[in-house]
Amino acid sequence: MLAFFFPEQTLKISWIGAVFINLLKLIVLPLVFCALVSAIASMQSMKQLGAVGVYTLIYVLCSLSIAVTIGLVLLNVFKPGVGLPPGLIMANAIPAEVKTMQFSSYLMTVFPPNIVAAAAKYEIMPIVFFSIVFALACLSSGETAKPVIDFFVGMRNVLVKMIMWLMVLTPIGLFSLLGSAVAEAYLQNRLWQSIQGMLLFIVIFLFGLICQFFWQLAVLKFLLGRNPRRFISSASNALITAFATSSSIATMPVTLVVAKKEEVSDHVARFVLPFATAINMAGTAMYEAVCALFFCQILGFHLSIFAQIGVFITAILAGMGAAGIPEGGLVTMVMVLRAVAVPTAAIALLLPFDRILDRFRTMTNVWGDLVCAATVDHFTKKR
Repeated sequence: MLAFFFPEQTLKISWIGAVFINLLKLIVLPLVFCALVSAIASMQSMKQLGAVGVYTLIYVLCSLSIAVTIGLVLLNVFKPGVGLPPGLIMANAIPAEVKTMQFSSYLMTVFPPNIVAAAAKYEIMPIVFFSIVFALACLSSGETAKPVIDFFVGMRNVLVKMIMWLMVLTPIGLFSLLGSAVAEAYLQNRLWQSIQGMLLFIVIFLFGLICQFFWQLAVLKFLLGRNPRRFISSASNALITAFATSSSIATMPVTLVVAKKEEVSDHVARFVLPFATAINMAGTAMYEAVCALFFCQILGFHLSIFAQIGVFITAILAGMGAAGIPEGGLVTMVMVLRAVAVPTAAIALLLPFDRILDRFRTMTNVWGDLVCAATVDHFTKKR
């Protein structure tokens, strides 16, 4: 309402939102590094990269890839961001952030000669690549690397706590960021058009989550030979808990009970569910990919097939590095936006809807974890 009646005054407090975005970006690099290292190191040894580990990784990568593909296809078909005023994003953007990104230059940033210099420039993809290699090296080093792994697990927990503190400031940051965007749209007489575009985007995203749910349901029925109704009934408590808490980590005790009820082997459930909870964020990966493409459509950026492949890869890695806590995906979304040179202030458009969308993303993530455990159990028993 303030942006509607006093648009010029509202634009003067946009600096508050800029501070909030900077605090969000401040946590991204260490969180992504610690989250990926701790997730991969949870295997405890390279020996666990046997049948169970390989099947789990294959399923997770397939699930994330399909989720991101569904999202990108829907956005390319329906184009909800085309025609929306760029001022919705540019009202809070730093001009230097807006630039074009060629695939070759993007590829070069993944393999820089100096990892410290890359971090100083806020290039996240080299950090992701380095963290994966670092975690695998820790696993290969055996017991001598255990203190190092414990350190990064503790660091991840500390950073997750910092994120939860930062989320307390979300209403203040939302007021400034969204107010500036609404004021800009109102001054351009395109407010109603902007609202329609956002609603269309939300409907498309929810439809994408439904598609993700149904292909996994088909896996249960046709590949695993399970009764889908019984599995959904067993999983209902976990899905309700996921919706209520918006946290796949908080839901994990319930998912373990569901796995036992569905007769998933204990050793499979104990390994797969914690590991999948850490990296199998299919709903989050889809969300970050469609948001990046949606923002590019608003700004009028034409992404080539190679650029969209870059979004595809980055969204998968961001989904694997997202924290399983409420609105944890907002943090890793920064790396996806950076991959296509979209101002991080664009996140402001999502904040009013993110909490409810986060609940549906978490349900999708938890559902995928359960199907993953059932699939891995099926193939290990068959083997």
